[in-house]
Amino acid sequence: MNYHLDIDGIFGVKTEAAVLDYQKKQQLVTDGMVGINTLENLYISNGFDKGVAYVNSRDFYSRTDYFIYTHVEEYLVYLFKGYHKSWELIKKYETAIGKPLTPTLKGFFTVKAKGPGYSKVKEGFKVKWYTQYYENYLFHSILFNLDGTVFDGRLGLPISEGCLRLKEEDAKYIYDYIPYGSLVVIR
Repeated sequence: MNYHLDIDGIFGVKTEAAVLDYQKKQQLVTDGMVGINTLENLYISNGFDKGVAYVNSRDFYSRTDYFIYTHVEEYLVYLFKGYHKSWELIKKYETAIGKPLTPTLKGFFTVKAKGPGYSKVKEGFKVKWYTQYYENYLFHSILFNLDGTVFDGRLGLPISEGCLRLKEEDAKYIYDYIPYGSLVVIR
């Protein structure tokens, strides 16, 4: 981008022309306004991670300094610290998502409850370090046998009953550091 503009805090004729030119070159809606899509594209073309670009180009507010964003189709969980449009990425994890018959619920939620784990004795497995965001929907570890060995450690696949599975240490980080009331966005 070779736009030579003075930073004067005024959205004048030159700024509008630069925005229109940028939008045209990027095949965006050419309306001369720096809306969500233009801002997200600007972040990405300046080397920002797609998740960071998505989050900081939108109006996300959390009751805490933390925010969890999950992009289901990319099997990624992002952890942010900061505030509205100034979210800094602190962690990015691969996740397993819900199967087609038991999909991961999408929407806006908050961190509700936490626990060190739970067991499903009849099914022969347990999970560690859960963080609830809605009813029975959780972030938690991969599945372990009741003796503690790995039962199912796969990630990056639609294999869960709707929860978001993570490596044990990643689930533990969310459990330890993301406070109750933090915003959770799953799309």
